[in-house]
Amino acid sequence: MNTKQPTTVPDEQANPETDKPDDYLPPRRTVHQPEKEKWLKYFYRTLLWLFILLVIGLLAWGWRLLQG
Repeated sequence: MNTKQPTTVPDEQANPETDKPDDYLPPRRTVHQPEKEKWLKYFYRTLLWLFILLVIGLLAWGWRLLQG
């Protein structure tokens, strides 16, 4: 006794892009990034550069200790 309905989609609903008008606009969020996402990119890039500078500084400090 299988009570499940078949999962076929009628032809009208099969392609949702046919329902969109010619002047369809995407959601604002996809066109314009929120401020939080813009700042997040700069934050991670700054963290990366700080880590690189820390490694360079520690290497220079260690090299100076070995020389002197």
